[in-house]
Amino acid sequence: MPEPSIADAVVSGLSAGRIPRVFGHPQAPVTALVDALDATGGDPEFVPARTPESAALMAAGHARRTGDPGVCLAAGGTCAGGLLAGLDAARRAHLPVLAVVAEPGPVPGGEVGVTTRLLAEVCHDVRFATDPVRVPQAMDEALRAASRGGGPVGLVLPYRPADGRARVGSPGFAARLVLDELSTRLPPTATVVVDGTLRLAHPPGAPGEVAVVGPAGLPGGALPYAVAVKLAAPDRPVVALVADDGMRAQGLAELVTVARRRPAWPDPRLVVLVCNSRSGHPRHLDPARSVTDDVPYAGWARLLGLHGVRVDRPELVGAAWDEALNADRPSVLEVLTDALSHRSGGTICDLAASPPPEPSPMVLTGGGPTMAGWPFLSGTDKIP
Repeated sequence: MPEPSIADAVVSGLSAGRIPRVFGHPQAPVTALVDALDATGGDPEFVPARTPESAALMAAGHARRTGDPGVCLAAGGTCAGGLLAGLDAARRAHLPVLAVVAEPGPVPGGEVGVTTRLLAEVCHDVRFATDPVRVPQAMDEALRAASRGGGPVGLVLPYRPADGRARVGSPGFAARLVLDELSTRLPPTATVVVDGTLRLAHPPGAPGEVAVVGPAGLPGGALPYAVAVKLAAPDRPVVALVADDGMRAQGLAELVTVARRRPAWPDPRLVVLVCNSRSGHPRHLDPARSVTDDVPYAGWARLLGLHGVRVDRPELVGAAWDEALNADRPSVLEVLTDALSHRSGGTICDLAASPPPEPSPMVLTGGGPTMAGWPFLSGTDKIP
């Protein structure tokens, strides 16, 4: 996440360039930038998109319609890969687009980061702002380069630690209740897949941290992984733990795949736990203007012919797991985590300010009814 002084300088540069709006995918690394945009009172206006790809396409659409630079904003690292399709469309059409990308973590000195390498594939000019004093000049140069046409330009902002861990409108399991209830019910042959953006913390005294499964930093990776695992072993149950952001980015679409393939599965159990925080992206300066989403995930599942359960009370969590794990079809268990947290207090799952290191692709397998580090076995690269 860039420090506030860098974020303010970026927004000042956008205002000086008379950019009317910025299309962005609000994640933890860009919180300072979104707050700085909010502080302007809408000049420029921040328009939240549901994926980095959408943000880049919106910027390209703005550029095509107006002839002026379209600006998109997203987190860097592996998340920056989501920008590539939209930026490539701008490149092929020679549209003036500026992609402002915030590094999610420190990049070793002298090393070209993942963000810069990804942007270099589709941008004809990539700049790196390392110093708040130089950011206004870098912004001016980047906007001028974009305005000249020839395709998109990238501006990479450095990582600056804020307060250690940033808790954003995060997916959270209330007080460990949801996982505890699953731990007593998890079938012995089940496979559990965890979303790439989720980091599971444990109660005091619990050993270690659960390994992250799926592409680190990419929201929504758990459900495609879970579908592949289920297709590889259709006679065994699969549980996917998916964050709000990930379910919107990929999960809703992949439920169509689940609905289409489920008739061929001898064991119908593929349970998707969605942590619906209903909080979207917070506005630290003006909480009343937070970007909020209350997507009816369970209802969407039912429209597809799957089983859907929506839970907003702690006393219903155990029964909801029973219902989902015993259904005659794949299920979506949607937990309104803010409602449970208000009743129970605390969370055990949050987004870190920087994503965990890239893991090798793997699945988490339970050798019995155990769960997330209580002890939970992180396992193998294949189903035993």
